[in-house]
Amino acid sequence: MSDAERPAPEENADGEVISRYEVVPYAEKTNDADLYSFRASLPVPEPPAEAPTPAQRALADRKKIILIAGIAGLAFLFIALVALIASKKQESEAPFIDLGPNNVASAGLAGRLIAKWDGKSEYELHIDPLVPRQIPGFAAVAGNPPRPISFDLRMKDASGNVLCQKEIVLSVDTGAQANPEQAQPQVPTQTVGGDIVQNVAGTDGQIDEIVINGQLPCPVKSYKRLASWDFASSFPTVPEQEDWMRHEESVEADLRRKAAEARAKAFIPHIRPLPAPIDGDDVIVFDNPSKGMVETKAGRLFFVGKDGLRGRAPGWQVFPANIHFHCDMKAFCVLTRSDATTSLQARLVH
Repeated sequence: MSDAERPAPEENADGEVISRYEVVPYAEKTNDADLYSFRASLPVPEPPAEAPTPAQRALADRKKIILIAGIAGLAFLFIALVALIASKKQESEAPFIDLGPNNVASAGLAGRLIAKWDGKSEYELHIDPLVPRQIPGFAAVAGNPPRPISFDLRMKDASGNVLCQKEIVLSVDTGAQANPEQAQPQVPTQTVGGDIVQNVAGTDGQIDEIVINGQLPCPVKSYKRLASWDFASSFPTVPEQEDWMRHEESVEADLRRKAAEARAKAFIPHIRPLPAPIDGDDVIVFDNPSKGMVETKAGRLFFVGKDGLRGRAPGWQVFPANIHFHCDMKAFCVLTRSDATTSLQARLVH
């Protein structure tokens, strides 16, 4: 209806409008088919699931338990693997273990042993005299052992149990004696077992240390447990070392004497005896100090010796020199000259 057809609102005594509601019939009729046509587009609801049986619930519970146990097992294995890797890193082999000093008092030896690991167990052994005054005897034995020298090493754990042992035998050089007048370098030698032996000389040239390197028969488990060591040796006792030192000094003195004699003989020409003593006069025209020889105008050669030429009186320094010689049947001669107060001893070579 239009606003003109609407009745005026009612008011109460105070002039307030009184609300009123009217039901107005809808002129058009609604088709129910059109009104509910949206239902056709809605999905068909699934029928409600049936409740699981007790057996099905028990099977599902077991599956959950197995799944949880599997996850827990994998987590435990992962943690154990990480712990194993960490422990392996912590328990890796130390590159070396210093087992400290030890000694053999009877032989006056001080030893120090260092165990090493480089894919296999190795060692470095240092042998020294206990006190400096023993160095000469120690050096005599180390430089030329009177017999094969052995060192028996025993490596132990913290409880004193022997884990592995090693025997080292130093060979004896049976070669010719070295020239005592020439300094000999300390060349490394090798034992029968392949260990390397190095004699170390001190500032005075005497051997005051033996260093030996080689392999140890210690597996990795034993190597990790090494804590101490001791050793025995066939090294001569201190009195025996002193006796051997005196022996070596005697041998060396004899070698020096023989070397000096050999050098002297090398300069002495072959002398032939004379059928009878001879006397005569001649003139020295030439000398050869390096050979200790003088030569005369007549072609005679007299061996005076290097010392004889060096020790000549001033009168024998001038050439040509007129001489008188007297030689016995063994060709021993005496040379004199009128302008000199001394004579020369000589051998007639020819």
